[in-house]
Amino acid sequence: MHLYSSLRLLTLTLCLLVIVPLWAAEPPKVDRAGSDSSPPEKLIIGETEYVAIPSLDTVFAARIDTGAKRTSIYAVDIEPFERDGKPWVRFTIKNPAKDQEFPLEMEVSRTARIKQLGEESVRRHSVYLVLTMGEITKEVDVNLADRSNFEYPLLLGRDFLKGSVIVDVAQKFTQKTPGAPRTSKKRSK
Repeated sequence: MHLYSSLRLLTLTLCLLVIVPLWAAEPPKVDRAGSDSSPPEKLIIGETEYVAIPSLDTVFAARIDTGAKRTSIYAVDIEPFERDGKPWVRFTIKNPAKDQEFPLEMEVSRTARIKQLGEESVRRHSVYLVLTMGEITKEVDVNLADRSNFEYPLLLGRDFLKGSVIVDVAQKFTQKTPGAPRTSKKRSK
C-alpha cells in the first residue's frame, strides 16, 4: 500500500511539472497568409516581359531566364579603357525591335572570363544599369554580350528576379512597364 501511494504521488507530481507549465505558456504565434507580418506577394510574370532602361528612355523585349545567374544585354563595339586609374568600357547597346543604338561609356563593375565549348575564352565586361519591369525597379550588374543570334536583346537573370517574382512560362508580357505596348498573352499549348 505504501508503494502504491508513493507511485501515485510521484505520477501526480510529474504531471503537474509537465502539464501546468504548458497551460501557462502562450500558444505559439503563427503568421497567417495575408497578415501584416507575411512577406509581400511576388509578382507573377511571363517567360518574356518588357523591360525599360530609364536612363536610355527605351523599352526592350526581354527573355526571363531563371537558370541565368546574371542579366545580359545586346552590346557591340565593346572597348575597355582606363579612366582615372579605373577600368571603363565603351560600347553600343542595340535594341533591334526599335532600330535603336545607344553608344555609352561606363565604369566596369566586373569582368569575367567566359569559356564556351570549342572556343577560346573571352573577357566579358559588366556595368550597372537600372532596369524597370512593371512596378519593379532595380540596379543590376549587366553583362555586355553580342546577342545578335538571340531572339531577345535582353536576358533577365536571377540577379534581377530573385525575391520579387514567380515565372509562369505559359504567359508573356504580363507587366505594365512604362513605355511598353500592352499585350498580355497566354501561350497556346
